[in-house]
Amino acid sequence: MRPFFISLKQHKEAVFIFILSFVLRLYMAHIDPFLHNWDEKFHALVAKNMMKEPFKPMLIVDQLNSNQTNIWSITHIWLHKQPLFMWQMALSMKLFGVSEFSIRYPSVLMGSLMILLVYRIAILVTKNKNIGIIAALLLCFSHYQLELISGRLGMDHNDMVFCFYVLASIWSYFEYINSGKWYWAILSGILSGCAILVKWLAGLLVFSAWVIYLFMGMFKKIERRKLLLFGGAIVACVAVALPWQLFILKHYPIEAQHEFAYNSKHIREVLEGHEGGNDFYYKKFPEYFGAYVWLFIFPGIFILMFKAVYRNAMSFSSVLYTLIVFVFFSFVAKTKLASYFFVVAPLCLIFISVSIFHFFSYFKKHRAVQVFLLLPILYLSFDPLDIVDNRKPSKERDKKIQNALVYKSLDKTMPANISVIEDPNVNTFENIDVLFYTNRFACYWLLDEKNVEELLEKKAYLAVFKHHDLPDYIKTYPYLYIINQGLE
Repeated sequence: MRPFFISLKQHKEAVFIFILSFVLRLYMAHIDPFLHNWDEKFHALVAKNMMKEPFKPMLIVDQLNSNQTNIWSITHIWLHKQPLFMWQMALSMKLFGVSEFSIRYPSVLMGSLMILLVYRIAILVTKNKNIGIIAALLLCFSHYQLELISGRLGMDHNDMVFCFYVLASIWSYFEYINSGKWYWAILSGILSGCAILVKWLAGLLVFSAWVIYLFMGMFKKIERRKLLLFGGAIVACVAVALPWQLFILKHYPIEAQHEFAYNSKHIREVLEGHEGGNDFYYKKFPEYFGAYVWLFIFPGIFILMFKAVYRNAMSFSSVLYTLIVFVFFSFVAKTKLASYFFVVAPLCLIFISVSIFHFFSYFKKHRAVQVFLLLPILYLSFDPLDIVDNRKPSKERDKKIQNALVYKSLDKTMPANISVIEDPNVNTFENIDVLFYTNRFACYWLLDEKNVEELLEKKAYLAVFKHHDLPDYIKTYPYLYIINQGLE
C-alpha cells in the first residue's frame, strides 16, 4: 500500500476534506482579534522576541531592577516551554507580519495536515478507505481542536503543534510496520524528537507501544534488523531533541534547571491549582469528541481487538497508545490539564469511525440514510453553537477587543521617544499585550520611587493612561506623557 501522498488522485475525498478543514481553521484563527490570556499571549510575546534572537527565548526583554525571577509569567529568560512551536510562530510573523493572527497560522496548517495523517492511519489500521474518510471528517469538525487553534483554550498552539508531531511520529511508525522500510523508522524518531522540542518527554509516546511490540516479539524469533532500526529511531530522536537541552543548560543553567525540576513536579504535585480526580479526563470525553459521539469509542476498540480483519500490530498499538496516555494522566500524574489526553484524540476518532462504519453497514444499500445519520454526529463534534456563544458580545470580550485596538495604535499615536508605558489599573498581565503590539517596555504594576529615579537618570519618557490616579512622584515626573486613549 503506497503512502497516500503518492497517489492523491485516488483519495479525492481526503483532499476535499483537507481543503475544507484548512478554510475552517483559517476562519478560527481570525475569529478573535486579540490575544487570549492563558497562555497564548505569553507564547506570542516570546515568539515575537525570537524573531530577532531565536536562541535566546525572552518574555520581558528589559527588566526593571534587573529582575531575574523564575516566575514564568514575568521572567526574562523564558524556558517554560520547549521552543519549536514558538520558532514556527516567529517564522510565521516574519512572513505575514506581527499580529495575533499570524501566530495562529502554523496551528492552522498543522491542524489541517492532521486530517491527512488521521485518514492515512485509519487506512493503515483498518485497510478501509471509508473508515479513513469518516475519521478525517470527525477531525475536520473537531470542536476542541478548532478552539485550540483559535487560542481560546490553554495551552493553545503548544498543544496543537504537540498533537501534530506526536500523531506524525505514530503515522511514520505505522508506515514502517506496513512497509518495513528503514527510513520510516528513522523519520518516526525525528518526529518524536520534534514533539519533545514542543512539550518535553511526553513526545516519546511513539516508543511506548514500539518497545512493547518488540518485547512481545522476543517470545518468537525477533529480527536483529528491527532492533537496529528501533535503536536508530532512538538515536534520531535524541539527535533532534538533545542539542537544545544542552544549549540551555550551558547558556541559561539556572533557568534550565529550574524548568526541568518544575516539569517533573507535574507528576508528583498539583501545580497552579490544576487538580482533578481519576475521572478527570473521562469526564472531558464529551468536550473532546462531542456529546454522545464519544460513546462510539468503546465498541470501536472492541471491534478492532476482536474482529480478525482488523487484528494487527497497528490496531494493537493504537489502543495501547490510548490506554497508556489515559492511565498515566488519570492515575499517575497529579496535575490535570484538559489537553494532556487530547494528544491521542485522533486515534480515538478512528475507534469512533470503526463503530460508525459498522453501524452504517446495516444501511449499506441506503446511502441517503448513512448521510442522514452522519450529519448529526458531525454536528455534535463541531458544536458550532458553543463557538458562537463564546463570541457573543459581552463585557469581557468587548473589553478585550477595545483594549487590543488601543494597544495596536500606540506606536502610531505616541511619540517615538517614549520607552516605558505604565498602567497599574488594567487587567493583570495586559502589559504582555502591550509588549507584543508595540516596541515599548510596559508594566501593569505601579512603579515605585526607585524605579522612577532610574528612569529619570536615563531621561526616559514615561507614558500613562489618562484616567488613572497617580502618586505625586509620577505626576511631577518631568518626562511624563499622558495617553489620551482610554482603556475599558
